[in-house]
Amino acid sequence: MGPKIFALVVILVFFAVMIGIGFYYNKKGQADTNSDDYILAGRKAPLLIVAGSLFATWVSSATVMGYAGSGYTVGLGSFWSGASFIAATMWMGIWLIPRLRKAGITTVPELFEHYFGPAHRLVALLLSLGRDLGVIASISIALAQIFQSLFGISQLAALCITVGVVLVFTASGGMWAVLVTGTIQSAMIIVGSVVLIPLGIWKAGGFAAFCAQVPATHVNPVSAGFSQTLGWILLGCFISFAYQTVLQRGLAAKDDETAKKCFLYGGGMAMLWYITPFMVGMVARVVYPTINASDAYLTMCNILGPYAGAFFVVCLMASCMSTISSCILTTTANITLDVYKRFLNPKASDKQVVKLQRICLFVIVIVCAWVGKMLPYILELFWIGGRIMASGLAPVFVAIILWPRARRAPKATLLAMICGAAFNIAAQAYQSSAFAAMGGQNDVVTLFTLDPVLAGLPACFVVLIVGVLLETRGQTREYLLQYKAD
Repeated sequence: MGPKIFALVVILVFFAVMIGIGFYYNKKGQADTNSDDYILAGRKAPLLIVAGSLFATWVSSATVMGYAGSGYTVGLGSFWSGASFIAATMWMGIWLIPRLRKAGITTVPELFEHYFGPAHRLVALLLSLGRDLGVIASISIALAQIFQSLFGISQLAALCITVGVVLVFTASGGMWAVLVTGTIQSAMIIVGSVVLIPLGIWKAGGFAAFCAQVPATHVNPVSAGFSQTLGWILLGCFISFAYQTVLQRGLAAKDDETAKKCFLYGGGMAMLWYITPFMVGMVARVVYPTINASDAYLTMCNILGPYAGAFFVVCLMASCMSTISSCILTTTANITLDVYKRFLNPKASDKQVVKLQRICLFVIVIVCAWVGKMLPYILELFWIGGRIMASGLAPVFVAIILWPRARRAPKATLLAMICGAAFNIAAQAYQSSAFAAMGGQNDVVTLFTLDPVLAGLPACFVVLIVGVLLETRGQTREYLLQYKAD
């Protein structure tokens, strides 16, 4: 049996297990008739399943391959974005999730309407969708490219096969299928990544030889420069706030204590693991000094030989599937609950909503995959939407939770959301065009070592703070404090 045949057998078994899980939970639960069961697993998911799924959601193909590329070019300095993201998400899960569960909140836009009204819900929806649709598009193409590289088929054929499998198990089993498959995929990701580091160091001639060859800048914690490091930290923190794909896991837990532990255990595991792709990239810099940074992870898999390398590539596909299935379900919830049931058909039954959710699921994936195939720098979409959401949505989200006064300022909060997003979009557009004029690719991440989030966040905070103080200046202290308990 050749390596390609072996890889095909492993993939087929993996696909069969994923699809089988989807149909199993379709028969076991009430996913056909109950929207809450379909989107949130009936709010009954146990600790191990939710924690494993959280970890798999945090660890995608973009984080594995992208962070390995960052480790190759920058070193450990780029670890800040991942570390701050996980730390902030753990805090949100432990402190905020129980409050959202108590309020019966299903989506982030729903929370905005609870305090302000439908206009805020629509703006929050657009900012959330921008992030999640970009993730779906980017990971769909990344998944297809991995499959394509293994078997030498066309990108379109690879896209149809891989996305088709994700659609089947996600559409059939809903959140239960996503949670269980994510846990399985977590185990595969851990095994498939950690082993590469010692093997790579051994190939480099041992630990002493590796330390002697790795560039000194790569062990500098601020090797990317102060402004970019600050941008990564702020981006990691604020992209976690209002990140519904992750928050939805906590809402699916069977009780508040389970939800807290899921974020504590899953986040702790992810924090420890996040150092792995950066180290893989640093080892690749020593072992393969002439390759493209984006190829660092896949090239390192060659150390294992054709058979083990093929298995590790399947592990990478597993990480892709876990993240994309999570984002698909989140986006489906946003469209069906925040648009259809809220504005178009408030009297829709659960059965009608579930039916529409499955239709939306297929449409979302097909459209995102097509858009991703058409655009040249598709992997950028993973971060572009996240930066916009972090600049426009997250600060206001935090404010309404921690600053009761902000809850009495609908005009200021809405304007802050729009201004933060607009400044970030303008910064990304400027950097992209400027870099293209210099003959580079459309890279909006590190141009001029200034992250675009450093333009959007200050604009949002200035408008938010000044606007809230002005809008509520005539209200008494007692009137404002009564909203602390809301």
